[in-house]
Amino acid sequence: MPNVPDRSLAVWCFAFLLLLSACGENKLECDSIDTRNAVLQRVADDHRNPLVNYAAKESTAKPNPENSKPLYLLSERMVTTSTSPDKRTLQCSGGISVSVGDVKASKEIEFTVQRASDGKISVSVVPFQF
Repeated sequence: MPNVPDRSLAVWCFAFLLLLSACGENKLECDSIDTRNAVLQRVADDHRNPLVNYAAKESTAKPNPENSKPLYLLSERMVTTSTSPDKRTLQCSGGISVSVGDVKASKEIEFTVQRASDGKISVSVVPFQF
């Protein structure tokens, strides 16, 4: 009987290590901070972005460095519309708005997020349709 406590301790240690490894898993999500930041960066880097061009054109505020810079905001929730069989590619959608001066414009945004084999994520945004 002296081996029973040792075996029980080994089972608990194995279960704990299994739990820790699951917690460290970096699950791909449409609504994660990394994905949201990548989407915002992709949209902000697009100088032909029709959403910001519309807001800038409609703004009646006098242009100055403070109010001419677009401010982007994603909706509270991004949703997954489809997942690839290997779970490395997600199709996502949600809302995005941009404020330029005194005008705020909003639109539905669709994007794809992929995780490469090295763990890095990449995002591609479907161009806005008006």
